[in-house]
Amino acid sequence: MPIIYQAAQIALLFALSISAAYALSRPIASLADWRPPGPRWVSAIDALPRRVLGPAYSRGMTWSDYLLALLALNGVVLALDFALLELQPALGGPRVPPDLALNIASSFVTNTDLQHYAGRMLTVTSQMLVITYTMFVAPASGLAASLAFMRGLARRSATIGNFYADFTRSAALLLALATASALLLVAMGVPQALSGGIGAVRLGPVASLESIKLLGNNGGGYYAANSASPLENPSGLSNFYESFLMLLLPLSVPLAFGRLAGMGRGATILGAMLGGAGLLIGLALLGGARAGVEPRLGAFDTLLFNSVSMATGTGATASGLAAMSPLAVSSFLMAMFLQSVPGAVGAGFMYMMVFVLITLFVAGLLVGKTPEIMGMKITPRDVKLAAATFLVHPLLILLPLVAAFAAGQAQHLLGPPGPLEFTEVLYEFTSAAANNGSSYLGALADSPFWNCATAAVMLAGRYVPIALMLALAGSFAGKERRSTPEPVETRGALFAALLLGTALLLAVLTFFPFLVLGPFSMG
Repeated sequence: MPIIYQAAQIALLFALSISAAYALSRPIASLADWRPPGPRWVSAIDALPRRVLGPAYSRGMTWSDYLLALLALNGVVLALDFALLELQPALGGPRVPPDLALNIASSFVTNTDLQHYAGRMLTVTSQMLVITYTMFVAPASGLAASLAFMRGLARRSATIGNFYADFTRSAALLLALATASALLLVAMGVPQALSGGIGAVRLGPVASLESIKLLGNNGGGYYAANSASPLENPSGLSNFYESFLMLLLPLSVPLAFGRLAGMGRGATILGAMLGGAGLLIGLALLGGARAGVEPRLGAFDTLLFNSVSMATGTGATASGLAAMSPLAVSSFLMAMFLQSVPGAVGAGFMYMMVFVLITLFVAGLLVGKTPEIMGMKITPRDVKLAAATFLVHPLLILLPLVAAFAAGQAQHLLGPPGPLEFTEVLYEFTSAAANNGSSYLGALADSPFWNCATAAVMLAGRYVPIALMLALAGSFAGKERRSTPEPVETRGALFAALLLGTALLLAVLTFFPFLVLGPFSMG
């Protein structure tokens, strides 16, 4: 494929994604800045839950109340998913071992969708009630948390919103977008059925799962081959459209923040995200692919899909990771180390704002002034919370990585350790900690150690950073705002470059030795 055509396809993908994201940022901003009576469509969504929950649906929450509500709802969904999986034999399906059921429930409720199962393990009922349903809960929770984070920065208040209202409105928005997307996928050849099959291949509600899988940056496939399956990704057109879906919401959220805090700031954050995404996609394309790429799509389309998927924290794959070059795998790992280029819906924006605070702290030290953002002073507590948010991620990757080799679990699964084996284990825990879900191991890792270890990493990787980020939102919500100029201007190309450079430097300094031991040594 000529390089001019490749460049044109990438440019068209991002142009369409940014244009659609700009339009979608308006309703998302209206959710973050909602005040009674609000838009009619929001009032219509609120009617039933307001009647059921009463005052609990509208009262303002502190950051700790907001966090507890988020954890409670996600905990209930986690328990229900586990129970439904354990009851699957009563519904005519195979038995799911408790450790695998815990892994599946943890994986999907945390927006990870790591799959240690394959084939006919799940019935159509489980695919709908456990998998597809939870694919709405996870991104709606992330989007709700980002709305609270925006409020904490954009306005002074003792509260940061109401989680139940934010979650309901976010889920309704996702449902509307996913329904329209599913219809388009059906038109492109993705099946949508409750029974039947093609030969030995079972059909099901694939289009509806595929739609929210990509739109919500979930990533789990209906089939073991994920988006390499022709039933999930039939053609080059569907491959392009599915890449667009993965980018849509992650690019919308910073622009929605721009509508609240000044479009210049939103555009600057978006610019840093796109700069990082462009760099990592370029590295993946430069590295290329090896044997094993899906021939229907070709190397370029496969690499572009996989790169967008990793950059957005989706984790869907259009080929096995073994088909990717070491440089492409390194690019994927860097995307998961950063989680913000642009990252998953809601979470990517919040991670980038954490990098904003760290960048302003470092810049403040260089110019000898107290760091500020939007007229608010950044206190030592804020810097500690931001630093803790960043440091949680490497700890959740490296500690279980060491434990897997020290306990002999990695050797038992993969054989004598070498660069490839180290990369596979590093990738497994990086994917789990980043709530990404792509994996070398797949069903091979279906054992009590790997199921329980990755479940713990996925849960901690999702909820510990959200807790720290909501604490940051609560801290800024209570601060006085001044109209004086910022010591370091947080708008413009210069700050976007400084922000991206800081994020990349932190990731490289933290993880470079492990890249050298892993993909850099694979040859």
